[in-house]
Amino acid sequence: MKNEYIKEAKIKEGQSDLRGAIEFYKKALEENPRDNSLQIDIGNLLATLGDFEEAAGFFRRANRFFPNDKNIKVALGFCLCSIGNTYQLGNKYDLAEAAFEEAVSFEPDNADFIFNLGNALFSQNKLKKALKLYQKSILLNEDGNTYTNLANTYRRLNELTNAKHNYIKALKIEPDLIHAKIELTHLMQSTCDWSEIDNYFSEIKSHILNKKPGKISPFTVLSMPGLNSENHLYVSTNWSEQKKISPLQSDQRVIKKNITIGYLSADFRNHPLYYLIFDVLNNHNKNKFTIKLFYSGKPEDSDQYRNFVNINESLIDISNFNDEQSAKMISDEGVDILVDLSGFTKNTRSMCAAYRPAKVHVNWLGFAGSMGFHHGKPLFDFILADKYVIPESHNKNYAEKIIYLPNCYQPNIDNRPKIKVKAKEFYGFQNDNFIYASFCQPIKITRNQFNIWMNALKQSPNSKLWLLDSNNLYKENLYQYALNKGVSSDRIVFAPKVSFNEHIMRHTIIDLFLDTFPYNSHTAASDALWGECPILTMAGDTFASRVSGSLLTEIGCPELITYSQEKYFDTAIDLFSNPKKLTKIKEKIIHGKKNSTIFKSKEFCKNLENIYISLLSG
Repeated sequence: MKNEYIKEAKIKEGQSDLRGAIEFYKKALEENPRDNSLQIDIGNLLATLGDFEEAAGFFRRANRFFPNDKNIKVALGFCLCSIGNTYQLGNKYDLAEAAFEEAVSFEPDNADFIFNLGNALFSQNKLKKALKLYQKSILLNEDGNTYTNLANTYRRLNELTNAKHNYIKALKIEPDLIHAKIELTHLMQSTCDWSEIDNYFSEIKSHILNKKPGKISPFTVLSMPGLNSENHLYVSTNWSEQKKISPLQSDQRVIKKNITIGYLSADFRNHPLYYLIFDVLNNHNKNKFTIKLFYSGKPEDSDQYRNFVNINESLIDISNFNDEQSAKMISDEGVDILVDLSGFTKNTRSMCAAYRPAKVHVNWLGFAGSMGFHHGKPLFDFILADKYVIPESHNKNYAEKIIYLPNCYQPNIDNRPKIKVKAKEFYGFQNDNFIYASFCQPIKITRNQFNIWMNALKQSPNSKLWLLDSNNLYKENLYQYALNKGVSSDRIVFAPKVSFNEHIMRHTIIDLFLDTFPYNSHTAASDALWGECPILTMAGDTFASRVSGSLLTEIGCPELITYSQEKYFDTAIDLFSNPKKLTKIKEKIIHGKKNSTIFKSKEFCKNLENIYISLLSG
């Protein structure tokens, strides 16, 4: 009978009926369980059909009988690698690790398998183990992507010099490897290493304008000079369209008595988002709205994380779900309006919107720009904005329909410390120092911006520049750059990380807060205004470059908004030279803080709820 089964199996194969062939081969194997050639035949057909788990079982059994057969090891390794890739894409990194580790055991010199195992470990933050695997993979095969991932690991370990060297090695092997170029540029921005950065900015801009293939993270371009909102839209669309996604099957959802709002974020923790959104979430009318938080980050031991968890006990952990699984969860929870508060940032699940898990999808607050199109349709239906941050003339550069809030688009928490002015000496300055400050992340500081600041210091006797502390390379580079511009390093002071209350309080000694361009201060600008600190900003074309202007418009100080480097510099010097003018502006900020909606979360929430209701009734 065995031979008859095999004969039938061959016929089925000839007819391309591989499932039928497998069944006959299995019957033949039942007749002769020791026929390992049948194990291989069945494994090959299962692998061809993509049934890698079952195929691996047959190849394992064959390998036990033929431990020196390289072809079997190759076939088994291929199946295990395919299994691992599926787990990796599904965010099941521990299972991916196990599959890749087994694949490596059969082919210990396979650079690709070692690389994949490194990726699974990196995804679990097992960085030192991942580092060794990337290094081993490179010894077997020098590859641009491996050097890039090795650099990413060094960066995560805060070994920034090693990270830079390995990005450069990646680009020497593959000069057009755009994601390596992006990561290197972003690293140089985060350390204020401007030695060759203009060349990289130019190459990246050319890549975007010429619409070359390759993945460019939309977040990384927000801080790059020379790009406009049309360029940002293209980058977001290109990122979104890397994968074709089909919407979930519609369940003809009926709107319930309460509207269910799903807020999606990787940042329901101790993050700037907390200081913007928490009170809005807490103030929702529970008689009209059911609030659910879908969290794709990791739990953390912080008051902010616990506060999010305790909002109606509605935080749903989707950190181990991929985009499709996240979408299914959101749909199963009956969400009517999904509001994404992260955008294309770390650990995001924004792409789940392509599955259309809710009736309405809204982009708000987490990403300073459009989320783009997904194969011809907007990834998100709407973006919440105000008429300053997105002027009506800019609408064409947003995939979403723009909903204008009646006031500034950015909310803030109400529970902030009472302002108590301290002497400048308390923070290590002399009381007669004029304090310029910019409490933004290093990636937002461009060479042009810093040149303006250095010129301002030169024109402002007895002034200091107060910046946030960050990595050592950033500080060393700024000190050296200042010296090259003729500014002594003692004119620049770095503010250490402190508690939120203390951070707010130290704004009271700042004479003029210097905003960044093209990526403005966002939460940092709100903090400065609460600290009654004047903010000098420069606005441009992009969303990211108009946020501080939006806040200043709302608070009643549009005279602090400039539109050119020359005007920005002249205004800084004018305010340094005219203490009375600066005092009047500060008085306007104090008045505006009380009378604007920036720090009135209950009023903001009511306006927001009216918009939500209109979205479902329109």
